[in-house]
Amino acid sequence: KMGIFGNKKHQFSGFKGDLSEQQEDRLQEFKDIIREENLTQDPRYDDYYLLRFLRARKFNMKKTLEMFKKFLDWRIENRADDAIWIDCCPSMDKIKEFYEFGYHGTDKQGRPLSIDKPCSFDIDDVLEIATKEELYAFYVKEYETTVHIRLPAASTAAGRKIEQTFNLFSIKGFTMKKLREKSRNIIKLAISIGQDNYPEIMGRMLIVDSPLFFRGAWALISPFIDEKTRKKISILGSKYHKQLFEYVDPENVPVDMGGDAPEKMKGDATSPTKAPGKNTPADEFGEAGKEKLLEMKQKEESKSPSSSQSSQSESEVGAGIPSFENNREVSVNMVNVDLEANKTNNEERKSVPEHQQPIEKKKKRRASIFCCKKKRYESDED
Repeated sequence: KMGIFGNKKHQFSGFKGDLSEQQEDRLQEFKDIIREENLTQDPRYDDYYLLRFLRARKFNMKKTLEMFKKFLDWRIENRADDAIWIDCCPSMDKIKEFYEFGYHGTDKQGRPLSIDKPCSFDIDDVLEIATKEELYAFYVKEYETTVHIRLPAASTAAGRKIEQTFNLFSIKGFTMKKLREKSRNIIKLAISIGQDNYPEIMGRMLIVDSPLFFRGAWALISPFIDEKTRKKISILGSKYHKQLFEYVDPENVPVDMGGDAPEKMKGDATSPTKAPGKNTPADEFGEAGKEKLLEMKQKEESKSPSSSQSSQSESEVGAGIPSFENNREVSVNMVNVDLEANKTNNEERKSVPEHQQPIEKKKKRRASIFCCKKKRYESDED
């Protein structure tokens, strides 16, 4: 019997180019509903983007629509469209002095390689210089940069569409103290942003350098991660290199993690695709973000000429993966500095489609949204 993902002999992944007939039908139905209900006309939501939500909800139309509509509201509330160039966490430069994370090369499939060492610092050190709200805004910025800059750059380098990342987490130095309530709250914060608003971005994750007692800690963390994502995660000890090098060439792994790359992780200082360089294009939304970032840099330089010596160079801003190592001068208090842009945004919001109006005005539509499509959803109920 052929199901939504195929049968035992052939399973369809749900990615564009590998869809079953039923999956094709659900994708078309999803697009029809978006158009009929005027949910959005944003061109970023192409087949690739919409399929991420469908896969996350196993092509169940009711659940997919519920997720997508919440996502649209969330983007407005958190100014996600502007996240690439707005920096609401000006203290991130200080955090990067003791927290090692960033993108470093690609895996063998061409997916951007994210390396994170979450046990290299104490959460109290972070919360002393950044609020939870600032960290939340930074996570949104990171996801938007990945979707609209890093992945398009990786796609250009690979010569084909790259939709996901490879994540390497080293938890060397882990103790149960690292999972006290403050840490758990930050973990839940990061997980919720990804699962609810950027589904299907992570392709594979290796958690390495894990001590034996980490299994108990994992029991506390894993309930916050959906089942499909958990299946993409492998937990390894200190002898992880054989498995790692099945996915990633040693030249893309820093030497302090057993690879051949001499670079030490420094935030987002290295490109996930070393070859493309500054001429690697992002998609149209990433390019717009980079242009805005450059514009804000020039504004700051015009006010304080001396800042140009320590701020990001124009070539870095134009790079396929911009470095934000020196973005304090570029974006500190950005939301307040760019009053003119805010005024324009407010005027534009008055004329945008219904889904972009304040949430209070949409309660009636939300209450009846599934009633008007009841028959369509009945076949999808679990």
